[in-house]
Amino acid sequence: MKLLFVHDHPFYKDANNVYSGGGLPKITWDKYLTVFSSINVIGRKSVSKKDKKTLSSGNPNVTFNLLNEYSSVKALFLNYKTINNILKVEIENSDFIIVRLPSVLGVIAARKAKKLKRKIIVEQVGNGREAFNTYGKTLYKVIAPFFDYLNKKIVKYADYVVYVTPKKLQRDYPTQQPNIDISNVIIKSIKSQKEINFDKFSEDIFKIGLIGGFDAKYKGQDVLLNAISMLESQIVNSIEIHLVGKGNYDWILEIAKKLGINDNIKFIGPLKSGDEIFNFLETLQLYVQPSLTEGLPRAMIEAMSVGCPVLASKVGGMPDVIQDMFLHDAKNAKKLSTQINYLYNNREVLVEASKNNLTAAKPFLKTNLEKKFANFYTKIINEK
Repeated sequence: MKLLFVHDHPFYKDANNVYSGGGLPKITWDKYLTVFSSINVIGRKSVSKKDKKTLSSGNPNVTFNLLNEYSSVKALFLNYKTINNILKVEIENSDFIIVRLPSVLGVIAARKAKKLKRKIIVEQVGNGREAFNTYGKTLYKVIAPFFDYLNKKIVKYADYVVYVTPKKLQRDYPTQQPNIDISNVIIKSIKSQKEINFDKFSEDIFKIGLIGGFDAKYKGQDVLLNAISMLESQIVNSIEIHLVGKGNYDWILEIAKKLGINDNIKFIGPLKSGDEIFNFLETLQLYVQPSLTEGLPRAMIEAMSVGCPVLASKVGGMPDVIQDMFLHDAKNAKKLSTQINYLYNNREVLVEASKNNLTAAKPFLKTNLEKKFANFYTKIINEK
């Protein structure tokens, strides 16, 4: 069975390989190839080296059709007919179409696939309205409601829907069609309580961490800084802010200097996936994910898997896995500050949160998700 996968994801291509900024590595396609014979991936062609992070190519049964025609919103409108024709040809040569939403190419492909009567599988990985509203440009905010309307409509008529959250996206994009929740965040193991050093939560230096590209301002680094600046000076002096990511962080440093907390920040830079990230997370007393938009952030689940307490915003799928008392509205630095203050002064709550997060991370275990994925997609193929 031939699969066509469509998403706005930017891929970097050199003479020999195709790379992803991190979201769609080679292991993604290996997973689909357990049930499909071949995959054709349609995405955007990037010229930015920041998207040359993780190898995406390497399997002979996976091909990439990367579009130069969608380099901007203006280019999209000017080249819409060309893009539509490219998608038409690829859809006609495929048995199943996966459109990962929200994405503009995904919307175009789904509408075309419906006309061509091809089986459509929607993978809903985030809230389109939230995503568009974080870009800051007026144009995106204007088109956000229309784009969200199209997304909801596609989910309703798609043949199958896969959600990456247990509840949140199902409420945002309901369907009566066969559907399932399969997280795209996969962890290989979870620490046991015996492996957690609970004594660290009583240490004088209070280490708070956040993982997110420094160019990705929607991760809410500024919200965290503002929240910490609102604390009593005695508490602020005890806090270290560990920021992990790739990119230019001058804007973060500028905000920190204005708030008088630049000495609190430790810029770690990028960490490789695996041991480096988990070793870092184990040193923290608290992980904070104050994002303005998300699906379900991998770093947050990884933090939970090593028993790290988490504070998060109420966006994407985070409210599905984080207790209400540890959630704040997006951009609400005052509420986040109140929560940090409470946890700093009540360390026993950190211990309980650590234990609870170990349990909450279990649905994201690789063995559990692989079985769920294989069963659902095998059923889809058998029904064709």
